[in-house]
Amino acid sequence: MKIENNFQTSSLSKLKEMKIIISSNGETIDSPIDTRFGRCKYFVMVEIENSEIKNVSTIENQGAIQGHGAGIKAAEQIGNLKPDLLITGSLGPNAFDIIKELEIPAFQGFGTVKESVEKFISGELNKITNNVESHSGEVKTNEVKKDRIYFPLLDDNGMESQISEHFGHAPFFGLYDFETKELSIIKNDLDHTNPNKSPIDQIIETVNPTIIFAQGIGGRAVGLIKDKGLGLKTSLDYKIVQEIIDNMDKLSDQTKDCGHKH
Repeated sequence: MKIENNFQTSSLSKLKEMKIIISSNGETIDSPIDTRFGRCKYFVMVEIENSEIKNVSTIENQGAIQGHGAGIKAAEQIGNLKPDLLITGSLGPNAFDIIKELEIPAFQGFGTVKESVEKFISGELNKITNNVESHSGEVKTNEVKKDRIYFPLLDDNGMESQISEHFGHAPFFGLYDFETKELSIIKNDLDHTNPNKSPIDQIIETVNPTIIFAQGIGGRAVGLIKDKGLGLKTSLDYKIVQEIIDNMDKLSDQTKDCGHKH
């Protein structure tokens, strides 16, 4: 088995028996990961043996209920759980320092908990080697700056999946990573009734894209995407995922409401 991205060769033997903790939005192995570390809802603990998932358990993140110092509290909790590995989206300065001091390797995951674990096992996750700027969301390390484009889909058919004209009500969403050249497709589980998190916030927390593609999207979402510093692209010429990936340089910037009633 080939494990890359700075994971120490001496740790390869641990894959025979390893405990991995993943920041998650839900309580199951099929839940989407939460790219926030300190404020994630749950930590899902996955035990693997001989590179196969054997046991799964869930712990509520104590940092999520903190007024301040969420990252510190979450990192301390991780230390008490004594995992061999952490998978999350990014780490703030305080959490990064604690995790580093505890000598717990941290990797950047995406998709579901299960997908992230499987990608680690196959050596496809990048190691988190630096923290994000406090309160800014700007990432320092080049490892997490690679473009990831997110788009609404009508079906789950890989690179042949059809693009949905209505962003928020698409049955599926896809995330294509230009570095790994991989496409992940997930069901649309956006909660449009959540008063605390907009659908755009939920998307960022789940998969942390850098670009969003939409053929039809509301004006409020356009504003939120801009405020979050994400790119927003559009085109009516392309109908499937492969066409969008092949024609990225031909996409236009979307700057206003599509005019549809959402």
